[in-house]
Amino acid sequence: MYFSAFYLLYILSSESNHIILGTIKKNFLYNLLLTISNILFPVITFPYASRVLGPEGIGKVQFVTNFAAYFVLLAALGIPAYGIREVVRHRADPVDLRRIVTELITINFVTSLLMFIIYASVVIIVPSLYTDRNFYIVAVFMLLLSCCNVDWLFSGLEAFRFIAIRSLIVRGICLLLLFFMVKQRSDDIYYLGISVAGIVLNNLWNLWTARQYLDFSTVKLINLKRHYKPLLLIFSTIAAISVYTILDTIILGFLVDYQSVGYYTAASRIIKITIPVVTALGTVMIPQIANAFKDNNLDQVRELAKHSFDFVIVIGVPVTVGLIALAPELIVLFSGREFRESILPMQLFAPVILVIGFSNIWAVQILMPASKDSYVTISVFLGLIASLILNFSLIPHFHYIGATIANLLSETIVMIGLIYFSQKVIKINFDFKLTFQTLAVSILFLPAVYLIRKFSSPYPMYICLLAVPVCGLIYVFLQMFVIRNPRVLNQIHALRMKWSNNKTTNV
Repeated sequence: MYFSAFYLLYILSSESNHIILGTIKKNFLYNLLLTISNILFPVITFPYASRVLGPEGIGKVQFVTNFAAYFVLLAALGIPAYGIREVVRHRADPVDLRRIVTELITINFVTSLLMFIIYASVVIIVPSLYTDRNFYIVAVFMLLLSCCNVDWLFSGLEAFRFIAIRSLIVRGICLLLLFFMVKQRSDDIYYLGISVAGIVLNNLWNLWTARQYLDFSTVKLINLKRHYKPLLLIFSTIAAISVYTILDTIILGFLVDYQSVGYYTAASRIIKITIPVVTALGTVMIPQIANAFKDNNLDQVRELAKHSFDFVIVIGVPVTVGLIALAPELIVLFSGREFRESILPMQLFAPVILVIGFSNIWAVQILMPASKDSYVTISVFLGLIASLILNFSLIPHFHYIGATIANLLSETIVMIGLIYFSQKVIKINFDFKLTFQTLAVSILFLPAVYLIRKFSSPYPMYICLLAVPVCGLIYVFLQMFVIRNPRVLNQIHALRMKWSNNKTTNV
């Protein structure tokens, strides 16, 4: 469930938004580098790994990783979100800061040990897991060293330069290890080991850098207890989110097999890459909408929300239809011919881009700035319940197709809940006309791609390189001269003005 992942990201960052926004210029480059690496790294690594390991190998690694990651999330106990807030509050006082950091790491260490006992017990008791115990032994280091993941400390201290540089170096090392060590099907455990090594190296680097903020002589049980209540409140929401951000893959692996997980992973990876494009406007709009709510200027809220909806429609609809049209080529390019079974799941997944784009507006841009976080939590829990019911109902019969449908329907239920609660806060008219116009234009991508596929080279790369600009030209031309979409016209006018100004400056 990708909206929940975005919501989780909001929870982890919102506590320090007021500080981050104040220094956004200073940190923009580092955040941009990190964002680009988050997109490019899987684009480079997954195509290579999927071709070497195949659907079953990729599925096994993804299943084991998600299984261990679930215990890591439970062990974190909401500390990543709570930790940012506490660091921001106490960072002016070095003594208080050391005490807070040490206490939270101590709590995380204890919960990690408890989760390790449960993790090890489950692996030993469940025969299908014990068969692949070597994989789970490798993955357990994610859990054992999870207490060292103190990104919340560096985020609260605004050490974005450190976070970005550390992540880029570690990813570079992992990339080299991938190409040197993963050469054949039996190297799936090396692929898992490289993924785990990246996480472990990040965590150890974190702990070494954070050593000046540690003082275990100050740790007292009575001081630890004061963190329990706020942590449990945050944890309740994060636990619900984590269930259906990770558990769909785990359910699929338990009820079917690793190969199905591999097909499901290949289909979802491409969708994950495109989602940030559609939700990109959200972070920029949050402070403006929050200020409008603060001033009780509901007309401005509606106007800003309309900008966001128009952006999602104008960008999200063509991206969705384009992914549906080019799914056969994209799957082969991104994952290899062995993953052809992922084509239909990817096409079914595609509409989730729009669903998440709209959910992001209702939740992160409307309900949260209006201080209605509880409505978002209720919607997330509705999605959780729907996800569990749908996954257990559909996966046994339809395997990875069932998991895909369950994912899409669960996200839709979350969106419906968000719409319902948002209407209690503010009435916003949805632009159905623009949606239908944009959809009508985008549908033309399907015959365009069909003709390109029929009359051009059979190579997927060639088809994509030809289809993307052709579909783009069709879309822009019809938006400008047939529909005459004011949003598109204004953007093109702004680009023309910028181009003219640049030419004048250069002269």
